[in-house]
Amino acid sequence: MTGPGSKTGACGGMAAVELVLVLPLLMALLALAVDGGRLLADYHAVSKSVRDAARFLARAEAVSETCVPGALDRARPEVERAVRLAMTGRADGDPAAEALVAGWRASDLSETATGVRVARACLNNAGGNNAGGALAGLYDGQAAIPSVIVEARVPFRFAFARTLGLGPAMTLTVAHKTARTGV
Repeated sequence: MTGPGSKTGACGGMAAVELVLVLPLLMALLALAVDGGRLLADYHAVSKSVRDAARFLARAEAVSETCVPGALDRARPEVERAVRLAMTGRADGDPAAEALVAGWRASDLSETATGVRVARACLNNAGGNNAGGALAGLYDGQAAIPSVIVEARVPFRFAFARTLGLGPAMTLTVAHKTARTGV
C-alpha cells in the first residue's frame, strides 16, 4: 500500500529530490569528461601532424644546409605542402574541407588564416666530447645545426561543457623543431 504516510511514498520522494540535486553535477562531470577526451584527441592529432610537417620540411630544399634563422617563404611549394600536411595529415589535403580538427579550417594558406608558422632555426651543437674525442652531435664539427620549426595554433571549443556554461574557448599551441637531414 502506498500513500502519503507509507514508507515507500516518502522514500520515492526523497530519491527524486536527491536526483534533482545531484543530476546537474553528474551532467557537468559527463560533459567535462567527453570534452576532455576530445581535447586530448585533438591535441594528439595536431601534435602528430605538426611533427610530420616539420620532418617533411627538414628534408626539403626550403631549409638550407647553412644555419640562417628566419621565416620560410610560404610561396615555395614544399612549404605549402607542409602547411597542408600539418592541417589535414596529407601533403595534398584541402584545409578548407579536410581539417584534422573541427574548427581548424582555412580557405587560404596564410599564417593568419591557418595558425601554422614555419621557420628556420639553429640548434646548438656544443654537445660535449664523446669517447672518441670528437664533438658529439648530428653535425660533427659544426657549432650550429640548421633546423626547421613548425608551430600550430588551433582553436578549441568545449562543445558539451559549453551548453552547461562551463569550459571557455581556448587555443591549443603545438610546436616541433627538427634538425635538417641530408637529402
